[in-house]
Amino acid sequence: MEERAVLANIATIITKDLLIDEPPRQSSFPSGSFSLSFPLLEGSDDDEAEIFALSRRKRAVSSFGQGKEKLKRKQVEQPSEELKPKTSKLEWKYTELNLLHRYVDSQFESYLHMRKLTFLKMQQALEETLQRHVLPGAPTPQTTLSLALWKLATDEHFEEISRKFQFPWSLCQQVVRRFWHIISDNYESFIKWPNSLEAQQSTLQGFQRVPQLSCFQELFGIIALKRVDIFMESEHAEVAVVLQLICNADNKIIDCYVELEQEYTFEESPIGQTLALNPRTMPAGSYLIGSSSFPLKSYLIRPIETECFRKDTVFNGLLEPAFELAENVLDTLARRFHTLYALEARDLNEVRLIVESICAMHNLCIDFQDNYLEADAGGQQKFSWGGALSDRRGSEKDVKGIRRRVELLDELVNTEERE
Repeated sequence: MEERAVLANIATIITKDLLIDEPPRQSSFPSGSFSLSFPLLEGSDDDEAEIFALSRRKRAVSSFGQGKEKLKRKQVEQPSEELKPKTSKLEWKYTELNLLHRYVDSQFESYLHMRKLTFLKMQQALEETLQRHVLPGAPTPQTTLSLALWKLATDEHFEEISRKFQFPWSLCQQVVRRFWHIISDNYESFIKWPNSLEAQQSTLQGFQRVPQLSCFQELFGIIALKRVDIFMESEHAEVAVVLQLICNADNKIIDCYVELEQEYTFEESPIGQTLALNPRTMPAGSYLIGSSSFPLKSYLIRPIETECFRKDTVFNGLLEPAFELAENVLDTLARRFHTLYALEARDLNEVRLIVESICAMHNLCIDFQDNYLEADAGGQQKFSWGGALSDRRGSEKDVKGIRRRVELLDELVNTEERE
């Protein structure tokens, strides 16, 4: 009997130890996921020890099951994010926009301020360039050009355009902004500085065909400034910028530049730096004509600040037709591209993209001899937009510039007096 009692006690003790120290029997438990070690149980109540061990074991199994379920959920969710196909930047799933069919001639011209034939020629000229830079999922060149020109030719915001044509607002922005980038990337294809000898001679001869400017035999271009207020998203306010243009006798723009008004100087502009470092950018002896806002240089002639003699007044008068030509180019931009009245952009870089696109489309209209503005009812030639930089005065201290202007003054005034 004593041996049986001893054996029973030993069996009870072994059972208790097994229940306390044995890990759960589920083979799928990862090692280290939780601990089932307990402090030594003291006392002689084996039933209490057994109940305690069983309850702890049940909690451990339950908590591991929840952890395993969470782990499974994460493992299911993560692949879904990783395997999710990357969408293209543009996903155009809408009907193409055909403004030529959508509007009759009079409506089309009142919106885009150009003839339908000009638009068609422009589309054909840009089609290869737009297709070469097209993004996956982008609309056709016809839709791209239609949206871009509508944004430039009207004063409508992207929200209004998206409602008008039933396109998502974000897609309208992407398509139009992509167009601006494409035009800017191909800047020299549309805004051409005369680099070849043939092009330079053609530019000089162009001004000889303008009666009021034929006296300036070495005139290579006319440079002008315009101050424009733009709502810039990066600044959350209206910001004043300066638009600098150089045009030829055909009213085409051969150089454009945009800078913040407070930071603008001609010397720091790309063409200003180029001419200072490399005079051969223009033919020898040639020059630009600019207003009093520009500094006097050997290659940039400006009016005489203080008219001390009669010949000074005569000289300044001879420069007036040049200023009128440049002002006419600026007015033409505003009459055709109404976005200049309510220009908004994310930052200065986008302002430059927009202005370059406007100048490029302006040059194409001249190439295709669009006459809508000339035949426009009312025939208004002057438009009030932007502002002048009347408080900005360029320097007249450049020695070479002073000498070149004196030579030009004597030559022109003497010729004028003989005639």
